[in-house]
Amino acid sequence: MDTHALQELIACINRVHETDDVGLTFAEEMTRPLSDAWQSWDDADTEASQVLGVFLFYRYLAAHDRTDMLMAIRTLTPCLLYADIALPPDMLPFLADYGVCEAERLREDARGSPDPARAERAAFAWQRIVMATEDGHPQREERERSLRRARRLLAARRGDTAYLDQAVAAARAGLVPQGRRDRLATCHELLLALEERYEATGNADDHEAALRCAEELAVYAHTSARDAIGCSLLFSFGEKLFQRYLRDPNTTDLRRAIGFLRDSVEFPGPHLPTRLLVLSRALSIWSAAARDPGIVTEAIARAEQAEELVPRNHQDYPLIKWQIASLYFGRYRTTHSGDDLDRAAAAILEATLCLTRELQITALQSDIAFAQYERTEDSEHLFTVLALRKRVLRKLPEDDDLSRADALYSLSQAQMHWYRRTGSLGDLDNAVDNGRAALDLVAATDARRRPDFLCGLGKVHMTRFALRGERDALPEAIDRFREAVTDAPDRYLPLALLAAALGYRYDLTRDITDLDESIAAGERALGLAPAPQRAGILLDLSGARRLRFGGTGDATDLDHARAAIAEALALPALSARYRMRISLEQTELASLSTVNTAERLSAFEAAVELLSEVGLSSPHHEDREFMLSVHAGLGAKAADAAVAANRPDRALELLEKARGILADTAPTPGWRGNRATTARHLCRNATRGPIVTVSAIETGGLALLVTPSGVHPVALPGLRLHKARARHKALEEALASGACEDVLDVLTWLWHTAARPVLEVLKATGWQGTRLWWCPVGVMSLFPLHAAGDGHDGVMDRAVSSYLPTVRALPAERRRPTSPGRALVVAMSRTSGQASLPGAASEANSLSRLLSATVLHNEQATREAVLTALPSTRIIHFACHAQADTREPTRSRLFLHDQPLTPRDLPFGLDADLAYLSACATSDVMFLGADEAMHITGAFHLAGFRHVIGTHWRIDDLAAADIADHFYTVIAAHGPDHAAQALHTATAELRRAHPDRPDLWASHLHVGP
Repeated sequence: MDTHALQELIACINRVHETDDVGLTFAEEMTRPLSDAWQSWDDADTEASQVLGVFLFYRYLAAHDRTDMLMAIRTLTPCLLYADIALPPDMLPFLADYGVCEAERLREDARGSPDPARAERAAFAWQRIVMATEDGHPQREERERSLRRARRLLAARRGDTAYLDQAVAAARAGLVPQGRRDRLATCHELLLALEERYEATGNADDHEAALRCAEELAVYAHTSARDAIGCSLLFSFGEKLFQRYLRDPNTTDLRRAIGFLRDSVEFPGPHLPTRLLVLSRALSIWSAAARDPGIVTEAIARAEQAEELVPRNHQDYPLIKWQIASLYFGRYRTTHSGDDLDRAAAAILEATLCLTRELQITALQSDIAFAQYERTEDSEHLFTVLALRKRVLRKLPEDDDLSRADALYSLSQAQMHWYRRTGSLGDLDNAVDNGRAALDLVAATDARRRPDFLCGLGKVHMTRFALRGERDALPEAIDRFREAVTDAPDRYLPLALLAAALGYRYDLTRDITDLDESIAAGERALGLAPAPQRAGILLDLSGARRLRFGGTGDATDLDHARAAIAEALALPALSARYRMRISLEQTELASLSTVNTAERLSAFEAAVELLSEVGLSSPHHEDREFMLSVHAGLGAKAADAAVAANRPDRALELLEKARGILADTAPTPGWRGNRATTARHLCRNATRGPIVTVSAIETGGLALLVTPSGVHPVALPGLRLHKARARHKALEEALASGACEDVLDVLTWLWHTAARPVLEVLKATGWQGTRLWWCPVGVMSLFPLHAAGDGHDGVMDRAVSSYLPTVRALPAERRRPTSPGRALVVAMSRTSGQASLPGAASEANSLSRLLSATVLHNEQATREAVLTALPSTRIIHFACHAQADTREPTRSRLFLHDQPLTPRDLPFGLDADLAYLSACATSDVMFLGADEAMHITGAFHLAGFRHVIGTHWRIDDLAAADIADHFYTVIAAHGPDHAAQALHTATAELRRAHPDRPDLWASHLHVGP
């Protein structure tokens, strides 16, 4: 647990003891320590659990909030069961009721192990349970009986079985011959004695002898009425048959066990829930062998019937919930029913609330959470998986090879997916190590685990190749998949993965034999795959067939590719993700020379229509960012297809529809955030000057000139995507090393390949204005288009530039004047962990002089102070450090005194004039997510600031102060609506003074009208 938080809680508890004021636990300064303590709590640390539990109990006494009580019970129960420490007397009855489930699991665990330490833990736990149970409690007698059983088990583990041996000997001596009236009674006495010794020692001979007694009694019960005694006898025999099956699998034993267990549940009574649970377990095993869905349905019904009969503090309750979760999850793996998965998740959560240290339950909870992630791509599920799987691995015995192998494999897969989401190299490296370690722990003959582990490790290597460019990883992946196919030739997954990997290698080598083998493996996989798994295989087959058609020209492959897509489309209940993949494959098929441009455009239109459904499927913003980043560039390709079909208006509409999706989920007043906006409406936005979209795809670049007269496409053949990426990398390296000549070289390239062709076409159309709005797409969002030039001519010489996140972001009508408001300056000269910014004070002084601005300086500039001031602020200026988060742009931040300010913190619906972000990289976005342009600069514009000044990269502190001073001199004289001209004038003056220092004058940009 967090040491500082723990000390804060202890100090507060001491103050409560001194004052008898439990309300002190609600003091404002205790909020953070409580949160930190809860998040870092580990139930293995009983002393820390005691502190946290007592604190929560005092909170409950102060406010009687049931949540505090439940959290107190959860944290104090380990203290009752595992440690001899003092606990609040008023809590003991609740802890005893909550702890019986875990105490019983400890006894069950001890029964299966020869280790006396486990039996000692079980006996200690039951002793503490009995101590905490009040006299007269309805379960007091049952708990005392459990304590006696636990103590006898402990004695047996320590080698003392004298009491049990005497009981068996006495019962055998008292057994009368068959035919005597008291035969059944003496047989039953022997059965009980044998059961108790078997439970303590695990001796198989005792179990067989007990089974023979149970069978004799069951034969009698079958011919008698189904009363409580008869059902008890039937259950005893059925259970022992089932136990023998588990020890030595024999189908006859299992079938007979189910028959007797079914008969035993016909009479109600206190033991009925346990009988139903055992029957459900037997049915679940039978269903796996029989592959009969009706048996699974019965198993679920029996377990749910047991659930209805027990309270939550019943010792079998968590095991019943675990059984329900296992059954629903097992059925989900066959049916892929979301309802089954949801029911499994709800049931396992209930089980974990009762058994905090049960590793099998934790492992199942992890598997269910991973399935939820695969189904929804909700990162919260993946985060849960990582935490649970690390916990399981940490607590498993070192000598439990198979359980450790399962845990390592599961953790490896979770780490691989986490890398895909976050780019954390350490997680991918750990995924490789854990995958290999899992494989090392399983035998070559393990037909269940080994193929799965091989496939899992192969997928990790595929990720290394596909996302990290490690070419040596691809052969490793192919080798692992081949091994898995050899080990499990009748399973579809190894074949499907091998087919995909060979397709990747064909892309590298163009060796047609790889493509032939890929198609053959894919066809075999398709023949083995169940219906819910066919979509992905059909898509891969279509892609492989399409590639082979491109190489050989064999029309048969093209026909097969189209047939595969048609079959995939016909599959029931396709997720939005698969429908998107199908649409994208259709665009590839439609791009072939044998198809007309209208069909290609139609395919892109279908894909763009699905973007919102795919991108907004999660309630979490970071998940939406990730899903949309996966399909970044789709709008640019769709626009290219529309232009090829001679439909430039449609090109603009598709480009707009594919961009700014996140922004449109929270529109602001005056923001025309309708992605279905027509080109005609968008062109009306260009009355004050042309709006120019610029995009790059592999076949070349495209600019769309949006003017009142229509949309005019401009081909930019030199602006290929891979070249644009390389130039951006060169720009970043030049800025990092201070190589200004290289920065100028990038600006010259940008001028000749993108900006100059646009301006020349505009000039040819009769444009003679000076205002121009850039709306860059994808990788082009990372370039300072406004500063493109070759030293003799450039954009800054011809126009005043502004930027827009989307074309529809520029209102067609000017806003009516509003009442004046205040100006606010946030100046951070000193920031913890960052270099000092002496220019921040200079900027603050200049604005205070020019605009009579209020200044929040250093310690005054808290996050709360800034957010409180925003609604009444017309102009805000930030002179501080900033950091762009290139994977989750909405986590980019401006560094304030106490906490950073992120785009997600900003309130929507503001009515403000100007935000000036004199900070580093406030307009930086990663290429994958650049279609959304959700950087800090854009966020302030979306929040309601009409004009926003940001930067592409960090510039010299004093130069930034000089630009700000020139800028605000104009604003003070002419108002915020002159922001674009003011910035243009300030940076142009700096360029004239330092033409060889583009790092100083090319970074600033204006967003707005």
